[in-house]
Amino acid sequence: MFEGLKNKISGVIKGFVKKEEKEIEEKEEILEEKQESNEKKEEQDKISNEDKNNTKHNEEQESKKKEENDKKNKEEDNKAGSVGVAIDNKQTKKDFKLNLSLNTKIKKVFLNNIKLNDSDINQLLDNLKMSLLQSDVSYPTADKFIESLDTRLKNTAFNSKNISQQVTEQVRFSLLEILNKNIKNYIDLFALINKKIKERETPVKILFIGPNGTGKTTTIAKIAYNLKQKNISSVLSASDTFRAAAIEQTEYHANKVGVPVIKSRYGADPASVAFDAINYAKAHNISAVLIDSAGRQETNKNLINEMMKIVRVTKPDITIYVGESISGHIIADQINEFSKFIKIDGIILTKLDCDAKGGNAISIAYDTDIPILFIGTGEAYNALINYNPDSIANSIL
Repeated sequence: MFEGLKNKISGVIKGFVKKEEKEIEEKEEILEEKQESNEKKEEQDKISNEDKNNTKHNEEQESKKKEENDKKNKEEDNKAGSVGVAIDNKQTKKDFKLNLSLNTKIKKVFLNNIKLNDSDINQLLDNLKMSLLQSDVSYPTADKFIESLDTRLKNTAFNSKNISQQVTEQVRFSLLEILNKNIKNYIDLFALINKKIKERETPVKILFIGPNGTGKTTTIAKIAYNLKQKNISSVLSASDTFRAAAIEQTEYHANKVGVPVIKSRYGADPASVAFDAINYAKAHNISAVLIDSAGRQETNKNLINEMMKIVRVTKPDITIYVGESISGHIIADQINEFSKFIKIDGIILTKLDCDAKGGNAISIAYDTDIPILFIGTGEAYNALINYNPDSIANSIL
């Protein structure tokens, strides 16, 4: 999953870090050259001072000898004994210290606490934004992501030893900020069904809507399979009486999973089929009714009206939109358009295993106010995973 987006983001970060590390190496070389220059200068100064001390010492020795001779001569000439002046010849040594501490501090500050330049940050953000857009992330989502990341990067001091890891973590924080936008509205479907079972508010009615070809009927079968694994009974309502072979497809999956199906003829009223399925569930003490519906585009007003009738008749507890990831970020526009006519409680995103880009999962999370509940990762009935922002971030980064 998310391989396309993962490769693009990883490439941008690695390219940016490589550039930063090159600049650090160049500055390290400059500091090292400066340090070597200082060391050479200090060594020359030390030699020069030693030469000066030696010269001074020789002069003092000569002066001492001359004075001793003068003294001796004076003593011989002046028996009164004049006192000669002794000269202290102690050599004072200067405490030379290599001037490394300042350079070391400068290098330490520079290398271990790096604030990125605005120009470098802007270049990184431009490349990341382009990668997001090419991976089917919508423009508003990419814009929000870049705005968040820009603030984080400019307010962060980076340790030069692991710039790549730290930049990646800042990308992760900004990504999670997007992916968690609607988490407060998240519905744990199976927990909700269990709660209603305990409160004797069954059957729980779940309506599935969305365009044709998104894997809606297969997804319904996956939900039925998962319910069965949790010892929760369900019945399928073949309320797609519009599409050819839709009823047979629902019946096929119901038989494979081992759950009952309520069906009618093609052209029958979808709402009446769903109503019959609800009554069947009540009569047989079945906990959940999973209602299929005709695939429709948000521009088809007749089918939209039909869907609204199903809602009026069945009064679903939960309405789930099923959309495919390979449709690109346009899916967010479709969901928002559907939401004008019917309340949508959650989204199931299908065919993520077929999506080379994976960016619209991020767009949906940000561009709608509806939480993603599940992600379909294959055709198998168990190929349905709970939406988890951390897992998605890990898959991308």
